Amino acid sequence: MSIPSLSFATQIADVTTFTNAEFLQAIEWDRNASDAVKEAARRGSVAAFTKAWHANRRVTGAGPRASAGYGEKSMWSRQAYPEETGLVAIISRAAGLPAKRAGNSARRPVNKPAATWQQTVQPVVGELIDAISSEETRPLALLAALELLDQSGHRLQGEQFFTLWRATLTELRNWPAANLSDPTIPPDVLLVENGEIPFVGGLVFRDVANSVNLIKSGRKQLSKELVERTDTDGTPHADIISRLSLWLAPLIRSTLASERFGVTLWSDDQRQLLGNVVDRAIVLCRPDGRGALANGLGLDSLPVVSAAAGLFGLSLVHSTGAYLQAVQRAIAGKPQKRSRSEIATMPSSQSDWARFAVLRSDWSVNADSVAITHHRSLPQLDVTALGRPFIHGDWALKLKIGDADIELADEWSCVCWQSDPDADFIELQMSGPGRLSVERLVMLSRKERFLFIADSVSGIPILNSGSRGRSAGSDVRLLGNRTLAGTRQRIEYESRLPLCEGMVATCAGPTREGKISGSRFKARVFPLGIPQDRVLSTPHEFSVEGNDLVLKHVAEGEGLFAPLLFVWHPERTRVDATWRTLTVTEDGRVVGPDAGVGYRLKLGDFQLMISRNLKKTGYARACLGHHTFNETVVGKFDSNGDIEPILMVE
Repeated sequence: MSIPSLSFATQIADVTTFTNAEFLQAIEWDRNASDAVKEAARRGSVAAFTKAWHANRRVTGAGPRASAGYGEKSMWSRQAYPEETGLVAIISRAAGLPAKRAGNSARRPVNKPAATWQQTVQPVVGELIDAISSEETRPLALLAALELLDQSGHRLQGEQFFTLWRATLTELRNWPAANLSDPTIPPDVLLVENGEIPFVGGLVFRDVANSVNLIKSGRKQLSKELVERTDTDGTPHADIISRLSLWLAPLIRSTLASERFGVTLWSDDQRQLLGNVVDRAIVLCRPDGRGALANGLGLDSLPVVSAAAGLFGLSLVHSTGAYLQAVQRAIAGKPQKRSRSEIATMPSSQSDWARFAVLRSDWSVNADSVAITHHRSLPQLDVTALGRPFIHGDWALKLKIGDADIELADEWSCVCWQSDPDADFIELQMSGPGRLSVERLVMLSRKERFLFIADSVSGIPILNSGSRGRSAGSDVRLLGNRTLAGTRQRIEYESRLPLCEGMVATCAGPTREGKISGSRFKARVFPLGIPQDRVLSTPHEFSVEGNDLVLKHVAEGEGLFAPLLFVWHPERTRVDATWRTLTVTEDGRVVGPDAGVGYRLKLGDFQLMISRNLKKTGYARACLGHHTFNETVVGKFDSNGDIEPILMVE
């Protein structure tokens, strides 16, 4: 009886009834396959085939010199497959991966005789065989099986190896060939299933005929995903930031596999691009090893970026390499090494295309930073101060003009970005109905340990007497720089900032100042647009609701400005604070708060002045004696009482 041909180009309905000998004899081999492998398979000898397969791996350099792992690199993607908790637990126990970081009070393990490697790996092999052979598709199991065969197959017992080898090849042959794109499936999952598994699977089984088709298919998908989801400087798009380490994992694992097998995966430009992505990912790695803006997933990005840094040769001469080593030392509880005080490269970056920006004070683990995405109706913030995260989540916004609730746009555009030795600043804009415009301002000081954020609402029309029933988007009749007399519309504004877990906020003192506290962390919050003393009545409100900081403003006119200032400088968390609203003038006349605003904050000997023009005119405006045409000014007072600008936006 003739045995059908089995390769990656032929389909056999069912091979489960084949004996091991028949299975080997059915395989069609690539013309470059080892003669010893083909001869052993032709005879159907499992023992001879296993020996020849490993011998061929030693010759090609893909076997014994690879690390003897249990499939732990596949665990970089474990959060992408939450249904695989059982498999994850078995591999983690075998590999000695901690389920969670142990504290200093963790109990010492009882001394037990050490198990052999084969004894430890047996539960992993058994679970993988069962998972791969099941009727349901188990991508994480297949990924782990490929890794185990590639890196540790030579250490498995003969029966262990061949049973896993056969099950993996059988599943890989039936793997979907089409690279389907499903918007409901996370990009990192599609990248594993459409890119990494075909590419790495084709390499592991490249002696089987037509495996090159898998390699080409996987390579095409990996390259396409890398180029389409990153800016030319390596900034990943905002839609993958929350799962960046999961998205990066298949790219790094595939690159490692390509180097082990001596196969080209990337062009020179693509490899440089991936290296730049790794740079960006390291900057987003918090001092605790977690990734920023992870939306509660708790992704441990450190193993992925550490492997990537070694792959791309990022050492202490690189700012990102030095920062990564500092994070590794912090997690290990080791003292930090002395570093150069100067900044070799700026740690901040921004991409209009990616709709993402990172504001950062320096390269140390105790740096202040803000990561912000603006590809949806609500921007997301991830703020760390002194290396500790304290704000994370949607920067919520509600806006009501007259009787109409304003619907937010699908995304925001960056209209201003500045990064210099004094501060990083970004301004996002959303255009509403009519001339309505909402700008969100974020400024992080590099030297003074404070964060200034605000919402600026402008372009609200004043209704004339005959059009009181018109919507907020109605046209406004202008005469020169003056609006014709009419009805000033009521504006109701509310924003929310969610605090990180472990942070506690209060706002119940004699003033309207807020306080935030956490483990070895204290910060103060000043709602500069609200009177300081509670005895002064105001329609505005700053409060704490649950774990959210809530700011509300009510105004009438063509716009409003709603600022918050966070301060965590160690020397300014206890000093007396006073703030007040300043008078803004133009051409000798006082302007209303819907046209221009100014504020002064005094913290001990440190004083800040902030001004914002909401409505453009042809005149300079004066605030506390400072004349300027600039839209936004943030300055501090020097010892002579003069204002020293920190930020000036035209």
